[in-house]
Amino acid sequence: MRVLVALDDRQLQVGNNFYSHNLTYESFWCRYLDVFDSVLIIARVIRADSVPEGWGVVNREGISVEALSQYHGPFQYIEKMPIIRRVIRNALRPDDACILRISGNIGTQVWKQLQSGRPFGVEVMSDPWLIFAPGNIRHIGRPFYRWLWTRNQKLQCSQAAAVSYNTKHTLQQRYPANKYAFTTYYSDVELDVTDLCTDTTRRLEAISSIPKRLASNGDPVRLGFVGSFSQIHKLPHIHIKALAQCVAKRANLTLDMIGDGELLQEMKTLAKNLNVGRRVTFHGRIPAGQQVMAAMDTFDLFLNVTAAEGLPRVVIEAMARGCPCLASDTGGTPELIEPDYLVPSHDVNALANKILTVLKNPAAMVKAVKRNIGVARNYCKDVLQPRRRAFYQALRERTEKHLSERF
Repeated sequence: MRVLVALDDRQLQVGNNFYSHNLTYESFWCRYLDVFDSVLIIARVIRADSVPEGWGVVNREGISVEALSQYHGPFQYIEKMPIIRRVIRNALRPDDACILRISGNIGTQVWKQLQSGRPFGVEVMSDPWLIFAPGNIRHIGRPFYRWLWTRNQKLQCSQAAAVSYNTKHTLQQRYPANKYAFTTYYSDVELDVTDLCTDTTRRLEAISSIPKRLASNGDPVRLGFVGSFSQIHKLPHIHIKALAQCVAKRANLTLDMIGDGELLQEMKTLAKNLNVGRRVTFHGRIPAGQQVMAAMDTFDLFLNVTAAEGLPRVVIEAMARGCPCLASDTGGTPELIEPDYLVPSHDVNALANKILTVLKNPAAMVKAVKRNIGVARNYCKDVLQPRRRAFYQALRERTEKHLSERF
């Protein structure tokens, strides 16, 4: 049986191959082949002449891509909607199992073309109620999109035959499944046990030196941020402003920011205007997985204060490396982080004060190192893959049952 997977990922096409910067075959798509015979991915595609560094191949044996035209913003989406619908209609076969990775426009368009009573699965990755909250999207239509996307996601979850969430209980509360659906939860992150930090000697030595470094003019204490500069709800500006407040109090800090996007130049200008341009290093995008976790090893404190989250992958990766983390009390993040390490998402003062409070308490940071590694262990491959497989198997069985009754 083939499974059709619809999602809003943007992929590159170079020749006959498709590439992604995070959802590659090895790290992601091969999982579906544990249960299904083949996979058809429906996603937006941009044609390119060369493969950017760090991007990995998507399509291999058993994995194919149905390319939708790239669009940016609601107006281009509306303009290309007839073409998108036609491509989906032609690609969707009566005997396909269907999985919608939501929220997203592409999953919604597939959902609208499914016949009544046809089983489908949803993988709930994010919360549009938070994504489109005030201050998170710079668009006049934000209130309408918040209502529409939240409504659609509630309907999709209530109608699905199988529902997986990337949180243990947070997303389930706002987007409940129907009582007959198979339900489970798992994260997109796939840690190997080798990704867990087993020797914390260097980490603990670095923590012991933080109070001295914080008050000196020498080796600074390093803060880290990993996120998109394409979406304001990742709040890169809040991190930079908090750094500036700490520096104004004579704290010897630097901030490493990993990621790229259309807001990057704006953030560079902000850092310069706040007189912390030399204390912020913008590294651009680096490949997810091993290279990101290697960067985590260099951070003294990882920051992930965002306005919208499902379950943040980068926080789990930082925790796996034993890195103490500060995050916002948003989405599923409180399922990972203790209350003493959480702050309100848009509160610069709270973040700045919490950074200094945490850094001045090395004993608590040592406890956080050990706790974080223990929590991250719950997101290793051997824990999550059985849940994923059970979800895929339940959807396949319900699809086969539907087909047998229909024909």
